[in-house]
Amino acid sequence: MKLTKRKREVLRTKFGGCCAFCGSDLPARGWHVEDIGEVYVDDGIAPVCTECHSSRGNASPEAFRSMLAEQVERAERHSINFRTALRFGLVSPTLTPVKFWFERCIAERSESTSVSSLNISSAA
Repeated sequence: MKLTKRKREVLRTKFGGCCAFCGSDLPARGWHVEDIGEVYVDDGIAPVCTECHSSRGNASPEAFRSMLAEQVERAERHSINFRTALRFGLVSPTLTPVKFWFERCIAERSESTSVSSLNISSAA
């Protein structure tokens, strides 16, 4: 998706300068604009780091979430390095559901909106 420099920067700022999926800091250049759908974010487009862009491919956010949820099991099955790190307590798998950065941003915005509306109504 082609955007002007200004629109790209506005999009990047909208997500706090972070990848919409993993939340890592985005450089000024070298990240992707992806259409993830209006179901997920306003306007349907989001900034995505090169790592998430490569990992996700053309998967929907829900399919990407499923792919990520399988990573620990896959690493345990196929990686001697991961199994060694597990044995020595260097890593520990968790059963935390995958929550994308854009979901956390939306939750924070709605919380701050409801807090500010509470402040406005209590001041009246």
